[in-house]
Amino acid sequence: MKFAKYWSEISVAVDEAIFGTNKLSAWGASNENAEHAGFKAQERATILRQLISRGVDALREYEYWNGYIREEVLDEITSGDGRVLAVLTRNCYGAIVLNTESVLFGDIDVVEPGFLSKFLRMFGRAKKDKAFFVSKIEQYQKQNPNYTIKVYETFAGLRIVVTNQIFENYSESAKAIFSALDVDPLYVKLCEAQSCFRARLTPKPWRINIDRPASRFPRHEQAELNEFASWVQKYEMASRSVSTVKLVSIFGKDFEHPDVARVLAVHDQHSCTGLAQLA
Repeated sequence: MKFAKYWSEISVAVDEAIFGTNKLSAWGASNENAEHAGFKAQERATILRQLISRGVDALREYEYWNGYIREEVLDEITSGDGRVLAVLTRNCYGAIVLNTESVLFGDIDVVEPGFLSKFLRMFGRAKKDKAFFVSKIEQYQKQNPNYTIKVYETFAGLRIVVTNQIFENYSESAKAIFSALDVDPLYVKLCEAQSCFRARLTPKPWRINIDRPASRFPRHEQAELNEFASWVQKYEMASRSVSTVKLVSIFGKDFEHPDVARVLAVHDQHSCTGLAQLA
């Protein structure tokens, strides 16, 4: 997992007519000290200038290239012997995210059918709704009985968790599960880039009528810190009326690997509150 304790920022001048702003930020990160973070910021500023010289499209590479995930670390989930099993962070739009290298989570998006899909259903093609994907997961587990798969409903689809064993992030077995169950390609790409599985625990703010935070971590100015503290208070209050996921089914033997059990306990505490509305 790519998270850092120390951050440093360097501003890089750009053409406002092209980029819509007169500067971009290069962030350096380190788990050693602030000085090392500053050194990394200098390195990244050099790379950022090279990308800028190639144009706007090249900047799409930057967030993946940048290495560490620029999110505030809130808490760690540890095993009985002190190993870090997962890290809770707050993402760029303020939601709490669970990050783990060893517990396989996967999100499956279920999109509203377009005209062609509706037309083809008239000729017998299956409707690919949430029930369709739950059935697909069930059939996959029957064909692969070495996995126990827990299925949750989300606002936009389903979330799967393999509960009876742990994985190496982006291993061949993890990739095979993702491919067979149609896990969201963007989610798969993020898992690879960030070297961990991720599961959002709290709602997207716009689904509970809350704006995104006005600033992004790390915040240094007192005005930003005060504004964000106020935002968190409003967000947490609005979040109490919804759940992020709802348990649908468990396929396979009723067994949880001890590491998975610890991680899932925190996952369910935050996201599976039993309220009807999903967000």
